[in-house]
Amino acid sequence: MNRILFACLLGLLPGLAAAAQFATFGAFEIHHNALRADFIPAEVASAQGITRSGARGLVNIAVIRRAESGAGTPSEATITLTVYNLAGQSQAVRMRAVREPDALYYIGEFRISGIDTYRFEAEVEPEGAGQAFALRWAQELYAD
Repeated sequence: MNRILFACLLGLLPGLAAAAQFATFGAFEIHHNALRADFIPAEVASAQGITRSGARGLVNIAVIRRAESGAGTPSEATITLTVYNLAGQSQAVRMRAVREPDALYYIGEFRISGIDTYRFEAEVEPEGAGQAFALRWAQELYAD
């Protein structure tokens, strides 16, 4: 069931593919996206303790350590995230790890209202990197 959540959050389901993004920092790829929390199937949301609502956003960040062979493995990370709306109001987002046998990603929830462009500012420090990476992106979301 968690694999469904992972696919949803990484934007691999039809209609969400454009939402998946990533940035490369040396040996690390940091995948990130956000979507409305009610896009997550009810049974998955319940299993993960996610509040399904058209007035809540869900952000996902996954850190992959790339190998020379091109393959990658999930990496533990410390993530600090703040979300800003166009009016400059901010929300600190508590990120929590979701661990699966072959995957590790971090999710957090935040409030959304109306149609707005949200600016995400994260500091991501992968385990063993010795430094944090600044990850910034903007994404339009709309509330019911």
